[in-house]
Amino acid sequence: MTSEIQTRADELRAIAAKCRTLNDFARVTGFPMEIARHTRDILALNLPDARLRAGPATEAKAVPKPVKRK
Repeated sequence: MTSEIQTRADELRAIAAKCRTLNDFARVTGFPMEIARHTRDILALNLPDARLRAGPATEAKAVPKPVKRK
C-alpha cells in the first residue's frame, strides 16, 4: 500500500486539500481509516482526526440531597 500511496502522492495531496478532516479524506478516497492515517503520516498531510462529540457541552451542576419527609 505504501508504494501506491507514493505513486498517487500528487493526487492524494490534491484530494486532502479539499477535505477538512481525516474522515472526509477516507470517505472520498475509499480508504479504511487505518490506511488514511498511514497516508497522512507518509505524506505529512495536515488533516485532524474528527473526534465527534456525543452531545453538547454541559456544565456540572450541584444536586441537592433528598430530604426525608415524615
